[in-house]
Amino acid sequence: MRITRRGWLGGAALIAGASGTAGTNAATPSPSPHAAAATLPAGPVRVLSRGDGHDYGPALDALRDYARAELAAIGLPGMTLSVTDASGFAAVLTLGWADRERAIPVKPAHAFQIGSISKSFVALTVLALADQGLINVDAPLSTYLPDAALPSEPITAAHLLSHTSGLPNGAPPFPRTPDGRLWCGFAPGSHFSYSNTGYVLLGLLIERVTGEPHQAVVKRLVRDKLRLGDLAGTLSQTDRGRFAVGYWPWDRTSAAVLPRTRLEPAAWNEEDTAAGSIGATSGQMTLYLRALMQIAQGKGAPVLSDAAARRFVAPVIATDEFGPGAHYACGVSVVPIDGAACLHHTGGMMAFSSAFHADPAAGVACFASVNARNEGYRPRVTTAYAVRLMRAVRAGKPLPEAPDPLAPYRFKDPAPFLGTFVGPGGHRYVLASAATGVTLTSGGQTHRVIPQGPRRLVTDHPMFSAYGLDAMMEGGKATGFWWGETLFGRDSAPAQPAPSAALQALAGAYLNRDPWVGGGAVVVRGDALVVEGLGRIVDRGGWWSAEPDVGGVERLRFEALLNGKAQRLSLSGADLLRLQV
Repeated sequence: MRITRRGWLGGAALIAGASGTAGTNAATPSPSPHAAAATLPAGPVRVLSRGDGHDYGPALDALRDYARAELAAIGLPGMTLSVTDASGFAAVLTLGWADRERAIPVKPAHAFQIGSISKSFVALTVLALADQGLINVDAPLSTYLPDAALPSEPITAAHLLSHTSGLPNGAPPFPRTPDGRLWCGFAPGSHFSYSNTGYVLLGLLIERVTGEPHQAVVKRLVRDKLRLGDLAGTLSQTDRGRFAVGYWPWDRTSAAVLPRTRLEPAAWNEEDTAAGSIGATSGQMTLYLRALMQIAQGKGAPVLSDAAARRFVAPVIATDEFGPGAHYACGVSVVPIDGAACLHHTGGMMAFSSAFHADPAAGVACFASVNARNEGYRPRVTTAYAVRLMRAVRAGKPLPEAPDPLAPYRFKDPAPFLGTFVGPGGHRYVLASAATGVTLTSGGQTHRVIPQGPRRLVTDHPMFSAYGLDAMMEGGKATGFWWGETLFGRDSAPAQPAPSAALQALAGAYLNRDPWVGGGAVVVRGDALVVEGLGRIVDRGGWWSAEPDVGGVERLRFEALLNGKAQRLSLSGADLLRLQV
């Protein structure tokens, strides 16, 4: 089980297993990436419009080769890509399978869910309404939504647009908390914390001031003016046939999804949230990216005034969530690619992963979407590479080399973690370096290991896949690992810290059947209460939060004690019930 909403609890996934092992099918890999790449269909580059005559042919061939290699290396079914420039050039590339079971390749007509890229559409709509005098984005939100369960702090639409409100990421608008209200984990405007809740409130704000559903207003004020009226503004069963089939991991109880893990068709979830419910083809996204590049130049027509256009892209606050040197503006981030500022955003849905980069100064942009979900994967490397390729063409320079598609999954230095580790009863495993990367061997089986943070490893070994391996470091070297509630020591079994009886009442596996919420495991490590995949949580007096999250952007409450155990975990106002297995 895992918390699946993007960014829950400060970007960490709550990951749990209901038992100490996972089914061996969870670790079944696809064929090698080279063999897999050879079997992936690749459509021709389809040029939709020529622009000013730059020859992007070799660059698009290089982009297609890299994207195909990335799909194969990570084990993803299909990808749709589009590139465009400010002169009007546009092209579409399609790779892999829209439906693996029926062997239907991805085609330009297939729609993909763009996830949180939808937030930029909502931000444009709010600023357009501000141009009309219907919204003051710097006024307290309570001015417009007096009946909403807002926190006592004076948050504004501007805070929501830039994720600086301090609101939790995925709390419902009326959370089940002691006072029934939302809260701020820090003073609004002082920090960045990604909040889908904030954009849900922006959708409600749009509805309040216009008297129309927010999707209709986005269409009228943004999509229609950009010739994008035929986008799917919501994800409905009626439109399902327009979309590629989405895929998610076959085993969603393991601690992580490694490259080339087994996937299966995902459930279709209807969505109409302002936080992300748009579906688009790659061809449609070329029109949108060109519009964003124009807005980034301070030219807001036909959607915004020029002043509003400048505010849309003006960096508000620094955040590393979108990469080193990134800042967030209004519904988009601003990130450097080789020193030049680019607009950027990603989108993650239950079974789709998307990204775009747009370089307004160079006048080039790329959108990519994959019909699968694999942990924190987004095709951001692909879209950044496309920008570099197109820049090179326009500057008359050699094309840059392709990146390593597996770089995010590789250890920078595995040496501190290698060795033999022993737990109770002589249960042991060996972490070793191999030509293919780091491996874990135990019980006569050898499986892959990847890093998931500076002190955390995860594996697809069936005996250890349910939890991550959290390193205990001393002198720059791992002296042992926690695995769930079990401590393994280097070369010999350490004494197991006595668990706190009071904390054991709170430990267990908790689950919400809503796939956007999911579940998590809470374990006791001596006198520490730990959420698997997140780390130690601290009692703040009535609620708990992650150790670094002092103000409690995300808050946990253990409730409904029965037979000495909490039966319910309220996670930022959403209920997870104790899982009985």
